[in-house]
Amino acid sequence: MATTLECSVSPLLRLPAEIRRYIYQLLLAPGTEGLIPIRTEPPELYKARNACLARRRTRFRVISDRVRSSSSETTYMGYKPPDIDTGILAVCRQIHGEACHTLYSQHTFDFDIDIESMVPFFRDLTPAALASIRSIRFVKRALPYCKDFDKCEWRTACAYLANQTKLRRVILAVVGGRPSPIRGALVGHWEQQGPWSMKDFDHIIQSERMEWARQLMSIKNLRTLEVVAALEHCPPPRSKDMVFFANFTVNIEIGFSAYLKRVMVDDPYSS
Repeated sequence: MATTLECSVSPLLRLPAEIRRYIYQLLLAPGTEGLIPIRTEPPELYKARNACLARRRTRFRVISDRVRSSSSETTYMGYKPPDIDTGILAVCRQIHGEACHTLYSQHTFDFDIDIESMVPFFRDLTPAALASIRSIRFVKRALPYCKDFDKCEWRTACAYLANQTKLRRVILAVVGGRPSPIRGALVGHWEQQGPWSMKDFDHIIQSERMEWARQLMSIKNLRTLEVVAALEHCPPPRSKDMVFFANFTVNIEIGFSAYLKRVMVDDPYSS
């Protein structure tokens, strides 16, 4: 970045603040609000590249082999939309401080299933940039297939979002299972079950398998919460856990969404 003296004589900084904000808008948020994907960099790419940029970002370890639970060092990476030019943020500290609100408040940062990238990404932001973030999207992995390290990353991310951010919008995709009916499966096939009531969820939410939802509900004061089901095929439900998973899937966008909004949104009836 340029020095303070160099910035003080910049033609850009001699423009009125209103004009500068208009320029920042054209460069950093020229259209409607869009998604900025943040992903975990594949460890093999991180190791091969080993670039200066990677060393400046917070490094962390991820499970690179979910069968053997072996871990590798990596970092996060962002995919900049083609209509955004972030070069202006590197001009000097003053311009970065003025312009970062436009970038971070007018886009949704999408982490998908890469929950482990969330906290390192946020911690690397300046205080002004972190305070500007308003909207994020992330995905909850399918319940039966979550490992202990998945649960740890989820718990850490939820605690950070609840205590260190000022989010106003969350888009949550919950992976659900849609089994094909097969003779011999336990009663409880998802297509045969009705919606769960709020009283049902009051009881269900206290179970060990829904600990992740209790951690999620520590995030408060949202204006908007969007909960969608990301349906995937799963085996026929032959165990109690799979029966629960299949029937929970039916309720993701109905009862579960309403239950979360009741706790996490300022005015749940406006979301």
